Amino acid sequence: MKSFLNLICGGMMSQNPKTKSSSTVFLEWIDEMNKILSEVPMNNISGEMVEYSDHEWQKAMKQLQQCSMKFEDMPIYPINEEIANRLVADHLKGKDEQPDH
Repeated sequence: MKSFLNLICGGMMSQNPKTKSSSTVFLEWIDEMNKILSEVPMNNISGEMVEYSDHEWQKAMKQLQQCSMKFEDMPIYPINEEIANRLVADHLKGKDEQPDH
């Protein structure tokens, strides 16, 4: 997710994302995506590392794709399957690389 946030926020993101945006729609969207990704476990029910084919990975991808920017006139769904997959993979990679893991 950090890579994606860097991309859309012009590389101004740190480990704990802080934006200068005043857009409520954008900030709520980022919060929702962050919540979804933070709930992805490192291990599946069998105790193995979560993989693309696991329920947990697929569930997160589906939720990310359903995460919309809720504008007054209509919602916009900017996350497709490929972006969702890459966000989950990047999140798990980052989580695995954390010193406390």
